[in-house]
Amino acid sequence: MSPELFFANYTKRTSALPKPAWQVLRVLTLLVTLGFAALLTVDPAVGLKLWWGLAIPVLPALLVIAPGLWRQVCPMAFVNQIPRMTGSSRNRPLPTTWKNHAFLVAVGIFLACVAARSPLLNHSGGLVAAGIVGVLILAFVGGLVFAGRSGWCGTFCPLGPIQRTYGQAPLVVVPNGYCPTCVGCQKNCYDFNPRGAIFADLVDSDPRYASQRRLFIGLLPGLIGAYFLQGPSQSYGYELYLAILLAACCASAGLYAIATSCFPLSPHRVAAVFAAVALAMFYWFAGPIVLGTLSSFLSFATPDWLTTASRGVGVVGGLVLLGASLHAEGLFRKASAQPAERAAEPSRKTQMLTRFGGKQGAEVTDRETKVAFPVPKGATLLDAIESAGLKINYGCRAGLCGADAVVVCEGGKHLSPAGDDELATLRRLGLEGKARLACMCRVSGPVVIDRDPTSAGPEQSQAAPTAPEVDHAVACGVSRVVIIGNGIAGTSAAEQLRRLSASLQIDMITSEPLHFYNRMAIGRLIYGRTGMDGLQLIPDNWYTKNRVEVWRSSIARSVDRQSKTVLLATGESLPYDKLILATGAHCTTPDPDFLAFDNAFVLRSAEDAQALRNYVQLRRARRALVVGGGVLGVEAADAMHHLGLHVTLLQRSDRLMNAQLDHQGAARLASYLEGIGIEVLTDVSISRWEGQGETLRAAWLAHGPCARADVFVACLGIGTNTQLARAAGLEVGRGVKVDSCMRTSDPDIFAVGDVAELPGAVGGLWTVGAAQAATAAGAVLGQAQPYQAPRIVLQLKCDGIDLRSFGEISARPGDEEYTAAPNDAAWWRLILRQGVLVGALYVGPPRSAKDFTRVVQAGTDLSSVRAELRRGDLSVLASLGND
Repeated sequence: MSPELFFANYTKRTSALPKPAWQVLRVLTLLVTLGFAALLTVDPAVGLKLWWGLAIPVLPALLVIAPGLWRQVCPMAFVNQIPRMTGSSRNRPLPTTWKNHAFLVAVGIFLACVAARSPLLNHSGGLVAAGIVGVLILAFVGGLVFAGRSGWCGTFCPLGPIQRTYGQAPLVVVPNGYCPTCVGCQKNCYDFNPRGAIFADLVDSDPRYASQRRLFIGLLPGLIGAYFLQGPSQSYGYELYLAILLAACCASAGLYAIATSCFPLSPHRVAAVFAAVALAMFYWFAGPIVLGTLSSFLSFATPDWLTTASRGVGVVGGLVLLGASLHAEGLFRKASAQPAERAAEPSRKTQMLTRFGGKQGAEVTDRETKVAFPVPKGATLLDAIESAGLKINYGCRAGLCGADAVVVCEGGKHLSPAGDDELATLRRLGLEGKARLACMCRVSGPVVIDRDPTSAGPEQSQAAPTAPEVDHAVACGVSRVVIIGNGIAGTSAAEQLRRLSASLQIDMITSEPLHFYNRMAIGRLIYGRTGMDGLQLIPDNWYTKNRVEVWRSSIARSVDRQSKTVLLATGESLPYDKLILATGAHCTTPDPDFLAFDNAFVLRSAEDAQALRNYVQLRRARRALVVGGGVLGVEAADAMHHLGLHVTLLQRSDRLMNAQLDHQGAARLASYLEGIGIEVLTDVSISRWEGQGETLRAAWLAHGPCARADVFVACLGIGTNTQLARAAGLEVGRGVKVDSCMRTSDPDIFAVGDVAELPGAVGGLWTVGAAQAATAAGAVLGQAQPYQAPRIVLQLKCDGIDLRSFGEISARPGDEEYTAAPNDAAWWRLILRQGVLVGALYVGPPRSAKDFTRVVQAGTDLSSVRAELRRGDLSVLASLGND
């Protein structure tokens, strides 16, 4: 059998029975279990004999042969999944703290039951019956509250550790029948791939996670031996009984540690040996017990040879388990040795020295550190710099913001040509001809760079912009333009206007005290130590050089359309021939009084981020609550996690980033966030806020629980700043209504960026603001061209995950749809409509989406690779349209 078939997950297997048949078996098993509880209460002697002498001893053998069969019909699993099957589960993700300790809780319950058998459970039918009913209730409550199987089966169930130990290499795989699709509710899910779970468990990147599972496997033989060797009753006290159990467990775990640390043995082989020994020891003692129970009820005498043979069952079972485990390891090694579909991406600087130099691609040398590193084929220079662990600012990754400018010291001819957007940005930075934007460069040969763009020297910052051949302002009779707003839309409008006219007078009004800066990177102001360093995106002298008069820290109070003047709050007024509104948007808050609290914040500006950071430091805040699980909310939660806060993220929708991700992609994102310690709660709403004086204390959720925190951040989307336009009598809806040339209801006033409402246009993105600004500037100076929406591939700005989204996230009837396999390292989806790519999303490891992004950004024709995509092979994109 090939490794692919042997390790196939449950989504690739077919069930031997139809779903109704499984339901009947589950109901019958539950009834039998409840019948046991009743028998234990009514006739304890018979009940205890059947329970401890037959039902419990048979279970380990079933777990070795077909653990999936037990997990299909287990009464605890059935009652746990009833809320899910009936649609009554709240589907809350298990809190990270609970998830981290769940296995220890399960082991603790198991050990407590073993320790309590001799003094209590072996003799009290009522107590055993109460325990049976109790765990059924706990399993049901877990399913009622938590998503998937995270409320019991995959976490707290005391049989879970035993199932994973004895069932590490099932002889027969019975696929999971409870999960139509994987919801990512637990790590290394046994139900997802029972043959592969043990390999992930023992070498998990979290040392606590792996050590806890190794510890249980190591102590199990000692626990079994100590229990049976002490017999059903002891002549000594219970304290000594417990001490012997503990000593045996410690000795057994110690032997496991010695085997793994002192000998060249793989963790899996040691685990297989210890599991096999535990099974053999169990049936050496339990075999005769089962035989005695059967002979008692069936009234036959047990010959000595049969008793001896029953002990041998355990030895045979242990050998079978060991053989199956070693066979699985061989196939696992074979699969691991096969070439991966995607080359592994090195992550940090410490890995860079192990690279293979030029064999992986063109080589780049960083002048400051003297470090040389390769650029994998298809990767951008920015990808390679980040992979090498070198520090660099980043922003839109589309060549518009200029955050990642690098000086090209040598080898500029080996870089891909600069496009119009990149050239315009470099021109704005005063770096045209001296630097490149790392996000836009693909490297074909050796290059030497300097990550400090100021090292290019001062000569380029003194050069005046080249005057256009035709002064379009003179040609159309426009002499003065006023721009309100200095974000990407306002600054891009000023830049484009100056390119079209050397004579035009340009005034820019902004309430911000700062010049144009990288708003996309303000999250780094929360946890970084460099303040605004690197965030300012144009030199201070750009405004002077381009003769743009900037009115900083100034508020436009009103617009007099009749006299064509803008009145400032200072009492001054500015006349205009044409007016461009780039007033942007503001953050929506969950309550009108939200920002009245001193520990409640939004994140829209550098000032907001700095205020949040200062509060956390001065008040020594430890817990943060982020309201809103869209792009901004996820990025804010990640930034505060970097600051060292324990973060809870609330999302009203049923999944994170519901506008950009499907359910599978959102589950991958939630799993990543929970893995780094961020608690994610979806499908929740806040019913009221609890405050004490000027400080907010808690958010009460509609379903009951209370979420307490030291700081609260609202990331609930944006509302357009239309007050000025509305007061001026312009037509306003959700934003200022504009035509295809960004012209408002007043032909002399234009609106661009977040404040503009253009039917069908996406808002809130830098690329959109820049494109609309270029359209408006052309229309202002008689060069009207209808707005063409840029092709936007959204990227989540979180270091530990690569998330991209474009266009639509769900297919329509008749669309072609291609997706990743559920167990792939990355989840992706491509949607084609009449052969044209209309939707794409990707969630995977850091810096793994370079080919995906390049192909989606370019709108590359995918017709030639349909067969590969249908098989889930995304690596084929590397061969499409590469430079």
